[in-house]
Amino acid sequence: MILDLNGNTISTIHKVCVTNYTKDKFLSITTSGLRWTDNFNLASCFENEQEALEYTERPYVQEFIGDILEQYIWTDTRKSIYDNN
Repeated sequence: MILDLNGNTISTIHKVCVTNYTKDKFLSITTSGLRWTDNFNLASCFENEQEALEYTERPYVQEFIGDILEQYIWTDTRKSIYDNN
């Protein structure tokens, strides 16, 4: 998603990102490793559901996520990829 200076969406990207259950933290992949961020612009995005699932199934990602309930959301709507609405 790209925002103008007023915070209005000027472009949307239909990708998948990983968030915690309450959708207030987003998985971010940085040069220093994984982290949760509250800044949506720093969220790591994947091209599709399969790519996101394969990434989060990696042992080091599972270890980082731990007991946190995660979900997968569309970047343009911020709704769960499993919602039918």
